[in-house]
Amino acid sequence: MPLKKIKLKHIFSFLLVFFITTLIIDSVRISNYEIIPKDPKNDIPEHHDQMQWALANNQTIEDWNLLNPTLEFIKNEYDCSDFRLVNLIRMLYEEEHHIPTKYHKKIENVLFNFRYWLDEPGENSMCYWSENHQILFASAEYLVAQKYPHTVFKNSGLTGQQHLVKAKKRIMDWLKMRWNYGFTEFNSGVYYPEDIAALINLIDFAHDPELVKKSQMIMDLLLFDVASQNIKTMFVTASGRAYEPNRKGGLFETLGGVTNYYWGDGKPVGPGMMYGLMTTKKYQLPPVLAEIGRDSSEVVIKQSHGLDISELKTEGFYGTDSRSLMMQWGMEAFTNPEVIRNSLHHVRTFNLFSNEFLSGFKGIDYHLIKWLHLEPSISKFLKPQSNGTAIQKGNTYTYKTKDYSMYSAQNYHPGTYADQQHVFGVNIKNHFSVFHTHPALLKNQKGHSPNYEVGYGYLPHVAQYKNINLAVYHLPDKKSPLGTEILNFTRVYFPTEKFDDFIMEHNYLFGKKGTTYVAFIGKNNLDFADSATDDIIQPGKKTFWITEASTSDEDGSFEMFINRVKNNSISFNKETLELRYQSKNEVFVLKFNGKFLIDGQVINTNYPRFDSPYIKAKRKDKTMTFQLNGKSLFLDFENMKREFN
Repeated sequence: MPLKKIKLKHIFSFLLVFFITTLIIDSVRISNYEIIPKDPKNDIPEHHDQMQWALANNQTIEDWNLLNPTLEFIKNEYDCSDFRLVNLIRMLYEEEHHIPTKYHKKIENVLFNFRYWLDEPGENSMCYWSENHQILFASAEYLVAQKYPHTVFKNSGLTGQQHLVKAKKRIMDWLKMRWNYGFTEFNSGVYYPEDIAALINLIDFAHDPELVKKSQMIMDLLLFDVASQNIKTMFVTASGRAYEPNRKGGLFETLGGVTNYYWGDGKPVGPGMMYGLMTTKKYQLPPVLAEIGRDSSEVVIKQSHGLDISELKTEGFYGTDSRSLMMQWGMEAFTNPEVIRNSLHHVRTFNLFSNEFLSGFKGIDYHLIKWLHLEPSISKFLKPQSNGTAIQKGNTYTYKTKDYSMYSAQNYHPGTYADQQHVFGVNIKNHFSVFHTHPALLKNQKGHSPNYEVGYGYLPHVAQYKNINLAVYHLPDKKSPLGTEILNFTRVYFPTEKFDDFIMEHNYLFGKKGTTYVAFIGKNNLDFADSATDDIIQPGKKTFWITEASTSDEDGSFEMFINRVKNNSISFNKETLELRYQSKNEVFVLKFNGKFLIDGQVINTNYPRFDSPYIKAKRKDKTMTFQLNGKSLFLDFENMKREFN
């Protein structure tokens, strides 16, 4: 046998043995990964928020043992320990003289041994990386370090002063991202409170004037989002992260009472993470934001929030540095092809395979996959549901009147997975909201998100102009290898018992609440889900929903509104997925993953940072000015100017 053939045979045999050996070694290593529980086995009763509230209101705490469960929770580094640090730190800064020596030592012991960021020693299953957690951890680290600058923190081995420098860098990066791009978790009634909690602590207690001033500015931007999107104090709108109540609305969806306090009935916020807003001496809500919150005039509000994954490279967030990690993982972009190798780098570097949230990465922690750069190809082929957790750029459009508001995230990645995003709905004054979705799971199937009430199985293509919204759903015929089963219907949340009157006929659904009217039109006949009175189903995978809102001032009686809408022209091409709707002599056309046209004119749904009667600004503008009713707010982030009247 020729020498050349023998060498090739030997090389092939060697490589085969090498690959098999490597796979076996990796499989054994991976099988030994242990996952640390993110939650305690049993619920831990906690009283720290109530205790902080009591101290802030000059009440005496009779039993300091009530603090022990919170300290135990933080000591064990269960997920959301950073939530509990907020008021623990407020007690240290505002009421330290009331804390008994024994408990003061206990608090310090917990704080000095805590793992404040991913790059510090230790392993746990806390979520550090989402937008709200980033600022909560950094705020806590900074303020604890500022209070104990010369103490060596036992877990990290760093002094307080070293922690101070380290935490400030993350805080300043986080603040600059919000200034330039807005909030990734945009308009989140769930997670804006966490941002507020972290920011108000920094505003009240940080000694660094730059950090305080810039935190005040980002608080202003957050509260502008809330003010401009709320309707009569109800804060429900297109959002990057929303749970069931944040979609369905109601009188309690007031961002924990913040909207009531600032421009409603003035009732103070109760005990909790945001109670610092009630006692702060360093943050005053600019009066123009309260004016905007109370504004009931007819307005169109366009805004962009966050980044698309496709923008990470051009905006300088594509690497594996800490700043890039904050943007990528702040978007909840983990397994998407563009970032999956970066994610694995972080998981390996920071010992995160034991983290319950990230333990799934062990399934591709093979050297062969790493050496051959196969991770992006695996993500593209398997299309895991986790790709849909990525919160990408939201181009939001809101049409508000005194009677209702309609809101959309325009053209938000149609046909892809979603997790907790909410891309369309109508607020019936501040009574409740109605919306359509494609559920990810059946009602009786368990799952945190997405599920029946939260997120989507597959996103529709949504386009809105004023009081009319068109949405086209195109659901795949077969599920992806790692996807869930695809439900063969879409649904509308429509609480009939809360309407004064409603009518459902064939593919039409109409509701009346006071003087406000709303219509949903489907492609196929509609029906109630099981025995529900608030859940209306439309079968089919290639379908549409048309939504139109109106009032008695615009259309006269409810019957007149119904008749007008029924007489509107509709056409839908099931092959091209092009939807056409004519209403009041205007023709609306939407093609799935294509263009949105009104009377033949293409509508641009890619918005600047702000475009509304209150403010116009481009992304990354140096200054911003908000105005209404003779009141104004001027912000200059780099030069730290914040002026209002």
